[in-house]
Amino acid sequence: MKLFLTECRQTLKSIIYFVFIGAMLLFYFTQLSDFAGADIAEVQNPSGYNSQNPLMKPPPDADNYGSVEAEIPEQIMPAALNQLLSEYANNEYATYPVGFYKNVKLSQEKQKKVAAIVKDITGQRPEDLMNEQDKLPILITYESFTVKMAELDTLLGGGSKYEETRLEEYGNLPVTYEEKLAEYHDFIQVDQVTGAYARLFCDYMGIVISLFSVFVPVAFLIRDRKAGVKELLYSRKYSSAGFILARYFALVTMLLLPVLLLSLIPLTQLVLYGSKHHIAVDLWAFAKYILAWLLPTLMTTTAVAFVLTALTDTPIAIAVQLFWSYTDLLSGSSYIYGGHYGTQLAIRHNTLDNLQAMQDGLPDLILNRSAYVLFSLLLVGVTIVLHELKRRGKLDVYGHFHQIFRNRKSPI
Repeated sequence: MKLFLTECRQTLKSIIYFVFIGAMLLFYFTQLSDFAGADIAEVQNPSGYNSQNPLMKPPPDADNYGSVEAEIPEQIMPAALNQLLSEYANNEYATYPVGFYKNVKLSQEKQKKVAAIVKDITGQRPEDLMNEQDKLPILITYESFTVKMAELDTLLGGGSKYEETRLEEYGNLPVTYEEKLAEYHDFIQVDQVTGAYARLFCDYMGIVISLFSVFVPVAFLIRDRKAGVKELLYSRKYSSAGFILARYFALVTMLLLPVLLLSLIPLTQLVLYGSKHHIAVDLWAFAKYILAWLLPTLMTTTAVAFVLTALTDTPIAIAVQLFWSYTDLLSGSSYIYGGHYGTQLAIRHNTLDNLQAMQDGLPDLILNRSAYVLFSLLLVGVTIVLHELKRRGKLDVYGHFHQIFRNRKSPI
């Protein structure tokens, strides 16, 4: 425990640690802003019923209760084609490669390929269809249409609304009063208000942890080599296991701490709202989701930093983790609203609803999070072995390659 607390204090001396906290705060206030407070303010000063605000109980006489996505080919094909013609005309295509907006401009050659896709679907050039958007000719089946849209998505670099898993966004069915009321009751009784907001909070914080948390342990570990304290690190005062475990869990704790503290902002707002309106609120929802969803991600990124830095004494772990995280977020961009928990490092649930998707996928979610915890502990075990080998003078990858490089330098 003494060593653990010492390592925690050492983390507080790291500039990179506070840069990480700054990046987290910037991400929170630019992406989430006052997401719970804004909903509360709208309820307290309503200008009418907003089906997008989960805090609003649906009245039985509302004009609109929103809609749900549905795979309705006769809606999807003309709507997607209209969108495509508009983007083609401006050569501005909206994509979301990792859940964030990216405007894609295509070269003249690729624009011709888009035009060819439109012609395959309609039999006409895009320029000839600009004035016929109310009734577009579609000459192919829905199955063939999805194939053409997949070709288009690949042409745009992925993450567009034309990929097969997102075409449903162009079709919708109206939500009934009974369905909306049942959703509201789930929000109040099952999620107890804070559960929904905790999932959305963890969705955004998971991205920050996945991409940026690796910088802190790498900087912390590299600092030791540069400071020339190898003899102290490899002393026999502590066992290799005790030393590495204390250092590892100290860094995980210090990286998780600002996330927990930041969650107090929406939690406090929602608790005060619940108290005022006599609604039971789950006080521990944010803590539970942070520990269940974010901690395994953080343990993994930190463990990657430990094992690769222990092996090479270089910051290569940053490049490895950034590549892994980016490809993970890219591959999961089709499932940002939850329900898919295969091998995702950062769990996505970028919505305040879709509780059913999480419940349906709960076994996969538990398996996913448990696997990453075990994987991270395995990497820590490997790090302990590497540290013991270095302590005994049997491993020095950095020194070995550094010596080879010096020997190959031409004499002046």
